[in-house]
Amino acid sequence: MGLTLADTYYLKAKGATNGFSSDWEEVCEALNYALSYDKNHCASLCLLGTIYAEHFRDYEKAFDYFDQVIAIDINYLEVYYAYAKYLIWADKIGRTQKLIDFAFGLKGIGKAEMYWLSAYALETKGHYKIALQLLKKAKIESYNENYTYFLKDEVTRVRQKIKLTTPKSKKPKKK
Repeated sequence: MGLTLADTYYLKAKGATNGFSSDWEEVCEALNYALSYDKNHCASLCLLGTIYAEHFRDYEKAFDYFDQVIAIDINYLEVYYAYAKYLIWADKIGRTQKLIDFAFGLKGIGKAEMYWLSAYALETKGHYKIALQLLKKAKIESYNENYTYFLKDEVTRVRQKIKLTTPKSKKPKKK
């Protein structure tokens, strides 16, 4: 069994999305081809949702694509990472936590990433100490040295926010 045409065009679209110098004409063309060959191609729909969230800031349209992916294949794990991140960006923290809680129950989900996303969501609401606890759990679940370094940097950043937001106690002046 080889790659389907939808898979091939998805890979072409994914390859053309390399940051600032993305070839958007190629991305759009390849995604349209992928979805014309398989309108339920989860990877293509997920990438389309990501594009709507990141580049157009059209979160509702992005969420529609992510919901569609979950309806097609509840075990397509990549959608949960993207969906949670963009829910946080859209300030839908309650919905984010429900999605993350559900994703934790899926076989094969990256627990470190899910704990990080939970921490990220709580951090946006100023719950820094709980976020630090979740980052600790994420470090325990991390099996990748680069990701562990990323999490250490996240802990440092959150601790700096705690220092910035903690009122300084006034020391009495000595006479």
